Amino acid sequence: MTPMRVAIIGAGLRTVAFCKYIAENPQKIKLMAMVDINQEKAKFLDKKYQLNAEICANYDRLMDRDDIDAIMVATPDYAHVAPTIAALKANKDVFLEKPEATTVEDCDAIIAVAERSLSICYLGFNLRHSPVHEKIHHLITEGKLGKITTIEANECYYGGKTYFRRWNRLRKYSGGLWVTKACHDFDFITWIAGGKPNSVFATASLSHYKPIPDAGPRCRDCVIKGTCPDFFDVNKPVDHWYEEAWRQLELRMDQRGPMSPDICLYNSEKDTFDNGIALIEYDNDVRATYTVNILAARSTRHIQVIGTDGTVEGDTEQNIVHFTQRHTEKRLTYDLRDENTGSHGGADEKILHDFFRVCQNRESPRSGLLDGRLAVVIASAATQSSDTGKVIKMSQKL
Repeated sequence: MTPMRVAIIGAGLRTVAFCKYIAENPQKIKLMAMVDINQEKAKFLDKKYQLNAEICANYDRLMDRDDIDAIMVATPDYAHVAPTIAALKANKDVFLEKPEATTVEDCDAIIAVAERSLSICYLGFNLRHSPVHEKIHHLITEGKLGKITTIEANECYYGGKTYFRRWNRLRKYSGGLWVTKACHDFDFITWIAGGKPNSVFATASLSHYKPIPDAGPRCRDCVIKGTCPDFFDVNKPVDHWYEEAWRQLELRMDQRGPMSPDICLYNSEKDTFDNGIALIEYDNDVRATYTVNILAARSTRHIQVIGTDGTVEGDTEQNIVHFTQRHTEKRLTYDLRDENTGSHGGADEKILHDFFRVCQNRESPRSGLLDGRLAVVIASAATQSSDTGKVIKMSQKL
């Protein structure tokens, strides 16, 4: 088997998982180059995982290279469009991290180029590969639940507070939390709902991470750091491979600028929220609610789907799925803890394996550009709704 030869554009947090996978699967994939305007970050990841890739400040020369089969786009959300279009024009296969783009218009620009390209473009919706979510989807497609009536998806994300010291906190970079974070769940909900969204209503608020006059601009300079539960010491090692690699990347960033790694979560400039709820109605009479809350004490996703023949529930912290048959109350439990290996509960490894397989066999990806666009359409409608308090009709947006 000939390894796929790839280049990664963007040496951020998502690239940590990519580099680890490449290092552990040399028979499947080989990293030829890594691109980041901050070359120190790329050099750190290359050295950490012993990949021996070429380190570049831009991607211009990579698109014409015959020894690169695919491009993995892992830049910040606002920088997805240009490298993706360049790769598609060069007929390189593309793995594009979610969201596809921060606006529907930018999604359309990517799709227009993709329609004239020979490339496969795989959207990085790794939630479709989460063991819990994959099992729920399987039970639904098997017909175990009958006709789906309601979907309830709740995301509790303790680590989400770090958005307020990162670029995600500003809509001009991320599209807002409904786009940068919720697009994952909007995609999965739509995948299992089996219909097109008719309307979206959302409400959201910045309830907690509001300015504190006594707090300093950065944790290291703050007079209340001794009592602040959100104090972050960027110089203190973390006992987790993923988070420690992230910390090391942050040490290689501007330590005093607007994206300083220990900028105050409360006093940072932001125009997004820390908790929100969205309601989606589909054209096949399915209703779904999605809650995202980054004030949660722990991180998990819980999903419940109710159909005319049964109910399925899953939790990513426990990695267990329960199915209950209607009328008989027969209950089946699926223990998926053995599949919870690696980052994002094993989903990162599974999606990268599938990307490799799809490109080798020239198959359609599990999640593609039209899926990515629809997730951004729903996310943009949720943003509009939570800003205005109005129900957004989707007929003009699809």
